Formats: sequence, structure tokens, C-alpha cells
Amino acid sequence: MAKTKTHTGVVVRSTGKYQVKLSMTPTTWAVSSHEYYYRETGIRGGGMGGRARLLLDSIKQISKG
Repeated sequence: MAKTKTHTGVVVRSTGKYQVKLSMTPTTWAVSSHEYYYRETGIRGGGMGGRARLLLDSIKQISKG
């Protein structure tokens, strides 16, 4: 079962900037089960880290209603 996305943020990749939906874990912001970013730095984790970054100041909570 997929986690509920509670926030949005901007990810910068080599192909441009993208608005993504995020869920929060104790140490990361998760986009999917294969794409996550560290909460302290915004650096992409995992083997395919590359140069992608999450702009931490762009994170906003999704309003309900």
C-alpha cells in the first residue's frame, strides 16, 4: 500500500525543475519507493543519487479541503 503524500516540493534534476508530491519518514522525504531525499540536506539517496536535489525551502504541506 502506498503512503499518503502530505507535502509538495520542487526537485531539480539535470532535465529541469519538477513539482513532486512527498511523504515524510523519520530521515527522508520520499517521492516513491525508489526515489527519496535526505531531510537535512535535500540530497538524493540511494545508488542512483546523481545530481538531483530537493529544494528544502520549497516544501509545503498539502492543504485538506
